[in-house]
Amino acid sequence: MRPMVLLLLFLCGCTMFTRTIYVPEGQTVRLRQDVNNVKVWVKTADGGVAEGRITLKEGWFAVYMPNWNED
Repeated sequence: MRPMVLLLLFLCGCTMFTRTIYVPEGQTVRLRQDVNNVKVWVKTADGGVAEGRITLKEGWFAVYMPNWNED
């Protein structure tokens, strides 16, 4: 019984310090770790849009741009 209680306390303690921060629309964020195989939209040389996949590297910045298609 005692090991089970200790295990539960340990598992609860691991999530005690997790927090979520909501970033306002339009603000940039900096990635803390690589994010693999992300589906992205990219602009082609002729101005069109194509599907792609990429690994976003730690340290890169990301921002929400709702009107990026408009020139």
